[in-house]
Amino acid sequence: MKYIKFNYIPILCILIIIFLLIIYYLTYDNVFENFESNQIQLIISRYNEDLEWLKKEPYNKYSNIIYNKGENNNFFQNENIIKTINLPNVGREGHTYLYHIIQNYDNLSKINVFLPGSLNIEHKNNKAARLLNELDKSNKNIIIGKNVNNVKNYLHNFSLNEYMSSDEKNREINPESKLELSKIRPFGKWYEDKFNNIDVKYQMFHGIFSVSREEIQQHPKSYYENLISELENSSNPEVGHYFERSWNAVFHPMDKSIFIEGFTPLKI
Repeated sequence: MKYIKFNYIPILCILIIIFLLIIYYLTYDNVFENFESNQIQLIISRYNEDLEWLKKEPYNKYSNIIYNKGENNNFFQNENIIKTINLPNVGREGHTYLYHIIQNYDNLSKINVFLPGSLNIEHKNNKAARLLNELDKSNKNIIIGKNVNNVKNYLHNFSLNEYMSSDEKNREINPESKLELSKIRPFGKWYEDKFNNIDVKYQMFHGIFSVSREEIQQHPKSYYENLISELENSSNPEVGHYFERSWNAVFHPMDKSIFIEGFTPLKI
């Protein structure tokens, strides 16, 4: 009796291909899906703003944490609020953002959207809404700003002696304008002291930006603790404006984020 020699290799190859196809289709949605609303959290720095903009889209879709640096609680709080935390009025929004990162370092959302309370101002609202809409369509973090090729060189001579809040409600209870000057001036020298010669191309404005958990956690908590120390002693520090122009350096590298040109000049 003759036995027919059977070649199992082609069948094995076919089974492997079928298995890989099954794995691919099972994971396809997870690989390419957009961010879900529960993966995005709004971190809001409030002083005297009413936060009425939280009632509207796209802001009303996301959970939020409000850091209140004002003397009252006269602001809108929607059903998505996780908690309100009172902080001393120091360091403007930069202090708030770094404080949030330090306190929640091991429990950050996938995407963290940092916002000032003054989104009632039209150009700020437009930028923040666009950022959230772009995040809603993407599976990566979004950077909206201006490509200046090299932030340190572009803004090297930038400095400020005076600044008054751009929000009318904030000015009603705090019209201060004189800044506590940075110990290292101008911006370019301060930048080099903090970030050496990191080549950052993108400048973000108005304290409105998003950062992924991975981008934050690529630096140790102690790194952020060191940075926040410059923002703890004054309600109107010049350094706050330096941070506003260098968030991309703070979280460098942000090479996995998508950059979108969206330049709105700061009003100083």
